[in-house]
Amino acid sequence: MHPSGIQYGLSRGLLQLRGEEVLLSDEMLEAISVKAQLRMHLKKPAIDGNYLVLMTVEAAEEALEKLAGPQGRRQETVPFFAHLNRMMYYTCGRVGERAKITKKEPRKLMTEPTFWDEFSATVVDVKIKPGDNPAKIEKAIFKVCHKLVKKRFAANDPDNARHADLIAFFMFNFWNASGLLPMAQALVMFGGIPDEDQAE
Repeated sequence: MHPSGIQYGLSRGLLQLRGEEVLLSDEMLEAISVKAQLRMHLKKPAIDGNYLVLMTVEAAEEALEKLAGPQGRRQETVPFFAHLNRMMYYTCGRVGERAKITKKEPRKLMTEPTFWDEFSATVVDVKIKPGDNPAKIEKAIFKVCHKLVKKRFAANDPDNARHADLIAFFMFNFWNASGLLPMAQALVMFGGIPDEDQAE
């Protein structure tokens, strides 16, 4: 993010510095997490456009509406909002890392290998029927992801367990963007193929 965008976010409590990293402020994280909890409650799909980015933008706009005084110049607001999606990505990655769901490499974010192994071993037990539509299969896979994310928070970062819904959505979309979700779907399809006795 451009320095003017960072300064804009820091001065309005939308961003924070953690060492050399620029992340969403705790207040922003809480606001997005509440939106994720509502989305989970309403049973909306886990893969549906860029809703995580939209939730982040909405949270920032709502926070700015509460502030008195000028909202900033265009040369500050444009770089801030243009790179807000990246700040959300980094922040969710850090939250997931504390719960041992994600792992930071020097140049990229990865799924914690033990989490992926646990997910892969569990998702093969998802029961599907011939003719099940992709949306139903995706929903079943996300249910496994969500359950394991909550389990990881309970074991490794219980103080932040309220963010489990947000991180489950984040991981599922991260997998979708990185090509891991199709692998998970293949695991389900392979694991869900009935044997000869079941087919009769």
